[in-house]
Amino acid sequence: MAIPATLFAVLLVIVIAIVLNKAPLEQKWVILKDYEAWRPRLTATGQAVAADSRFCFVRPIDAARSPQATRFDSPIGSEHGALTYNAQPFMAFNPVFGGHHLADDLNGIGGGDTDLGDPVYAAAAGRIVFAGRASGSWGNMVIIEHASGSGGRRHLMQTVYAHLESIRTGVGMLVKRGELVGEVGGADGRYPAHLHFEIRDSDVADPGMGYYSGKLNRSNPEKMIVEWRGAPDDLLNDSPGIREFQEDAATIDFGIAGDSSK
Repeated sequence: MAIPATLFAVLLVIVIAIVLNKAPLEQKWVILKDYEAWRPRLTATGQAVAADSRFCFVRPIDAARSPQATRFDSPIGSEHGALTYNAQPFMAFNPVFGGHHLADDLNGIGGGDTDLGDPVYAAAAGRIVFAGRASGSWGNMVIIEHASGSGGRRHLMQTVYAHLESIRTGVGMLVKRGELVGEVGGADGRYPAHLHFEIRDSDVADPGMGYYSGKLNRSNPEKMIVEWRGAPDDLLNDSPGIREFQEDAATIDFGIAGDSSK
């Protein structure tokens, strides 16, 4: 009986693995055991290690540290995202990639590579769950997890910043709204410089895909930034030139119970 039972168990694991690998991103799956090797990470030498997309869930003990996002703003440009434009809006069909765009492609008003190296800011307070080279087409990517609500109504979402020229943050770091997380790039010259910016209803740290036939778990970034801004229209962002030097990160209150950094 031992041999048939073992074979059945092996086949069952294979079938589950195949199903998980093909599951849409909006599905929620339970991990029975957690292994660091399954997660996207950087080695001691700074080399990015790809994730197994079936096992990329953010651990609840880590997600509990993700701060409340009470205000959202544009990740590039100045006040209200000024001096930028949306070169490829959310869900626009791209015949080259054969799918709908799951993000906004944000550019400086000069177009081309004129915005190469421009600062990219966290759209809201959050915790870094991915920071590294995602793939050749993605280039450098940062994923920030944000929380809303509390108790049983606590909900996690993500903002995604892709094709970065450089990354200025690390996994596990808490960031405030407007904090520098990277610089505008073009995936090592694969595209003209721009910021691929997504908002996801997700609790996984998987880079995922940038185009698909449907919207998966993505939301319209331009629309959501307006709806979630959480500030009067006449309250503008500080100019990027001074935003980086406003206040020491150690003095920021991230809205976490027991946080003494005030």
